[in-house]
Amino acid sequence: MSLGDFPILAPKLILGLETRIINNIHFLSDEEVVYPVGSVVVVHNFQLKKQRFIKLSERGKNLTHLAVSPNKKLIAVVESTDKLPIVTLWCPVQFRKKRTILLPQDKEIYANRYVTLDFSFDSKYLMCVTGEPDWMMYCFRCDKGRLESSCKAINTNGVGTVHKMACNPNDQNQVIIVGESVLRSLGCQNFSWRLFGYNKQDSVIYTSCTWLSQDRAIVGSDKGRILIMETGELKAVFTATDMPIINMTPSDENFHQESPNVFRNRESETSQTSIESTESIKIIEGDSENYEIRCLTCFNRGFVFGFTNGVVHLYEKETAHKYIKRGVFIIPNRLIPREYDEEPEILTGVNTIAINPSQDRVLVSCRDMQLWYSRIFIHDATTGPEVTFREFGYPMHLGPVGSLAVCRWKPIVITAGERDRSLKIWNYETDEVELIRHFEDDIYSVALHPSGLYAAIGFSDKLRFMAITIDDIATVKEFNIRTCRMVSFSRLGHFFAAANGNVIEVYSSITFVQMYVLKGHSGKITGMSWSYDDRTLATCGTEGTVYGWKVQKAARINETILKSTQFTGVAINREGKNMFCVGTDGHLRELLNANIHRDVVIAGHGIRLDDVILSMLDTMLFVSGNDGVIYVVKLPFFEKAECVEYIMQNTRITKICLSWDDRFMISVAVDGTICFWKLLNIEDKTLMVDPNAAKFSEVLIARTVLEDKLEQINTLHLRMREFEAEHTYQMRQKDTLYQQQIKDIHTTYCAAIEDLKIKNEQMETDHIQEINNINQEIQKMKIDHEMYVQKLEDHYNEKLIMEYEKFHAYEAKMEKLLRASEERYEQLKKDKAASEEAITNDFMEQLREKDYTYEELLEHSEQEQKKHEVIKQQIEDDADREIYELKEAHEKELKEEQDLNVRVRGEAAAMKKKYLAAQKETDDLKHRVFCMENEHVKFKGIIQNLEKEIMDAKKEIEERDQTIEDKEKRLFQLKRKNQELEKFKFILDFKIKELKSQIEPKEKTIQEQVHQINDMVRELENLQKVILGLDLQLTELREKLGASNNEVKKEIAKNRRMKHALQAIRIDIHNASSVIQNVSLLQKTVKDMYHKYNADKDFEITQAEDTEAKNEFLRQREFLERTVATLHSQATKNANALSYDKVRLVEENASLLVETNSLRKHLQAESSQTKKLNALIGLSYISPKLAQRKVNMAAATNLEIHNKYKERLEENEKAIQMLKEENERLVNKIAEINQALKSPEIELCEEDQECA
Repeated sequence: MSLGDFPILAPKLILGLETRIINNIHFLSDEEVVYPVGSVVVVHNFQLKKQRFIKLSERGKNLTHLAVSPNKKLIAVVESTDKLPIVTLWCPVQFRKKRTILLPQDKEIYANRYVTLDFSFDSKYLMCVTGEPDWMMYCFRCDKGRLESSCKAINTNGVGTVHKMACNPNDQNQVIIVGESVLRSLGCQNFSWRLFGYNKQDSVIYTSCTWLSQDRAIVGSDKGRILIMETGELKAVFTATDMPIINMTPSDENFHQESPNVFRNRESETSQTSIESTESIKIIEGDSENYEIRCLTCFNRGFVFGFTNGVVHLYEKETAHKYIKRGVFIIPNRLIPREYDEEPEILTGVNTIAINPSQDRVLVSCRDMQLWYSRIFIHDATTGPEVTFREFGYPMHLGPVGSLAVCRWKPIVITAGERDRSLKIWNYETDEVELIRHFEDDIYSVALHPSGLYAAIGFSDKLRFMAITIDDIATVKEFNIRTCRMVSFSRLGHFFAAANGNVIEVYSSITFVQMYVLKGHSGKITGMSWSYDDRTLATCGTEGTVYGWKVQKAARINETILKSTQFTGVAINREGKNMFCVGTDGHLRELLNANIHRDVVIAGHGIRLDDVILSMLDTMLFVSGNDGVIYVVKLPFFEKAECVEYIMQNTRITKICLSWDDRFMISVAVDGTICFWKLLNIEDKTLMVDPNAAKFSEVLIARTVLEDKLEQINTLHLRMREFEAEHTYQMRQKDTLYQQQIKDIHTTYCAAIEDLKIKNEQMETDHIQEINNINQEIQKMKIDHEMYVQKLEDHYNEKLIMEYEKFHAYEAKMEKLLRASEERYEQLKKDKAASEEAITNDFMEQLREKDYTYEELLEHSEQEQKKHEVIKQQIEDDADREIYELKEAHEKELKEEQDLNVRVRGEAAAMKKKYLAAQKETDDLKHRVFCMENEHVKFKGIIQNLEKEIMDAKKEIEERDQTIEDKEKRLFQLKRKNQELEKFKFILDFKIKELKSQIEPKEKTIQEQVHQINDMVRELENLQKVILGLDLQLTELREKLGASNNEVKKEIAKNRRMKHALQAIRIDIHNASSVIQNVSLLQKTVKDMYHKYNADKDFEITQAEDTEAKNEFLRQREFLERTVATLHSQATKNANALSYDKVRLVEENASLLVETNSLRKHLQAESSQTKKLNALIGLSYISPKLAQRKVNMAAATNLEIHNKYKERLEENEKAIQMLKEENERLVNKIAEINQALKSPEIELCEEDQECA
């Protein structure tokens, strides 16, 4: 069956992080991050929310390291194997393998993993350090994948282990290696690595290192100490607990730079250069705090490192020798302590620190799968000394995802974390988290109502029916079911079934009444599945039973028991007749009427399968198992199931679910990874969905919450208006300030222009003077050149006549040689034809004789075959008789051997006791031999290392001798090149003189064009003045139009206010008409209306005067602002126009210069062409160069004719030689055929003798 018939699972998004890998996060760009998840390496663009994948071998279980080159063009994936480790280089753009780097097979290498690796600063080399027992450093070339050099990574006495390595940021030949009792600075010269600087073997564990600059490195230890190395020498030691400033200048008191003798004499005292001092940090035994300096990472503005659990320290570079502590970042501890945990696991230890290319964000990973980030250098006096990291990307579960559920009406899925006691609701279409809710109790199961508005959640104390609101999950009803590990809503949502121990209780999701109780399981219930009409429920358990229940009767209709397996998942079809179940034995079974209808093995016998699901139309079946594998099984399956594997996760998958339209699938695993899959090639396998049907997007929201939200909106609107008013005021103040600054800049700019004009005039006068001097020199050189050319012409004319005479002599000789060679060729042709005829006639006669002898031999062989068959029949009869006789004899011997066997068993028991005693002695001897062999291996290793060092020294001596010879050869070549260059220099000087003579006529045309350009500039300035006047008129008209528009708007607003007032009076009159019967109340209302609408005239007059004054002030202010704006725009236009004219003139000058250069070239070509034509016609003399060229052509044609005929003669001789060889081959072939015909005759004679 072709793969095109299977549905395709395309991974859309995978969430998680492989925390066991050191340095597991890297930036490709500011938006793209590389990190390992499950069985792949993910390149995640968090801005576009897209992922691309690099698939790993062996499901990613052999992955040990991940690295990205400094130029972001290579991703190094390091994997360990049973033999030798492998490094694969991937291209992050095309996502294909660029190179696989392997260790050489011819070397004795016992290590099967790399402990650390790093790229050189130019991304050309990859440095790798192998683990035990070799501890070797290898340098590979990335573009070719070959090994360039290698050396020992640990101390020469074989003590210590390696933890980290760092390459120099400016020199690819320097590295620093640190580890347990290892601190080595290595430099490479002529493919040989050597130690330099401080190499004292202290009993200190160094955990991290990096380079601050080309000659300065920083190293961290497990006791919280930081070492500063400069040019390989130890300069200072600091402690991480009290380090607000790192000052590395010799004059500073904090930098105790002392001589090596002082270090040796003051080991008992506490100083910053005493590495083994532990006085600064008191480490208590059993303390869970981690005092290692982890993940030292340097960038242009400083460096960061991890110290103690969940703490990252940041230092900013103030000068080349001074670093200041700028902040402390804290990783939040999401671990929830439990009573039954004896020692809580620490998950906040820093694993990796990465800085983005823009160097404004720091990204941190720890043993928790969540990524954390923070901005760099955000601290001030108000933020405080410590900053808490924020979640980067998607919020992840802490630990296993225990349960998963999807709904029908919405594209959402809910996941439950076992360790972090949280629920997360995801939208699998938009790849976003819609809601997160944390609880105080452990969560064991979760189910989502088809509407997506409700959920049934099993807690450690109760089962709760909860409502999903816009920002919360609120409890609606509680049920007394403790640690409910399995809960499921029916397809229509009116029932939900919950496992209470080994009993299933079915409740109504409307009245919350217990409807049915299903009893029968004796073990833990591991799977539930509802039929399409909710009448049938299928369940399975660890006791090896699968039940089919009639829900409305609470009766069992199907029962299948297999005690040999534990069932882990079950799925039922739409009609409720067929059930599919999986278990720990690796079998997929189809059950029909309580019988096993089909039984197939999916992954292999004994390989656990975890879950099984069916599509809505029963056309697709998906099975999970084998630690992270999802199998797509073809339906219907027969004796052998056809399936396709898809792998993204590498641990046990706890649950898989399909969306209601079968277009998406979600899988969750024990390690906390969540994978969203998109199903392809499912056109005829899913439900038909109406594309015009609207999706359900409603959510529940409490009335109090809604009121709070509305109040917040109103307050925010008010604050927005206040901010707008403040902003406008600030902008006005800035405008006035900027206008004053523009005036100042304009004055300075004008003064600078005047200075530049004066300088330009001075430079022009100097330039004219230089041109005049050059023209005079050119005239002198022209006269000298003409005299020299005349002499050369006379000399070369004499030579040309001599060469013509030689050419005629060579032509006569050539004709004679041609005639002789043609006569020879004809004679050879005739001889060849005669010899060929004679050979073919002889060969045909011999062939006829051999055919006659072959027919006679065939007849003889048929007669002999008949005789052989008769003899064969006789031999078979004799063999049957002998077999019968041997059978009887062997039966007698068998009886005798059985009796003997009984006797031998008794003797064997006695011998067994002796054997056990002897075996103990041999074990003791083997142990002694093993000890001796270990010592022998150690001594052998030491001998090999010494031999290698001797070989390396010899190689180095040979290489140095070779380099000396190469340098001497190079010097000789350079001397020869120098002589050639001097000759070439003389020729170039001559050409320069010719070119200078051609420049002079073009200078006059350039000056004429300059005068034309100046006239055009004057005309443009006049046009610019006219345009400016028109612009002023246009701006004045626009201002008048704006003022009239403002007056119209005021009148419209006044009219609107009057209408509103009239409407209010009408309403008040209407209200007063309702109390017309009550005179006193009517009087009161009329009086109120009078006071409301008829105020005091004096007050109105004063108020009107105030408003008029304000309006006049505003009008004048607007007019002044408008005039300032127009003047500002005119100034900018003038400046732009002037700059545009200057740019245009420069461009026109450039184009004119290009045209003049092209005309010069054209003129030169035309003059040379006319000279050639004149020389051919005879109107002028031939130049010496042309005459020399013609002589060379004539000599070349003579040599070509000579070589041509010489080659033809050689070809004829080769043809004659080949004919001779062919004749010899035919003679040998005839002799072989004669010999072959004789040999069968001899064999037949020998057979006749044997038969007789």
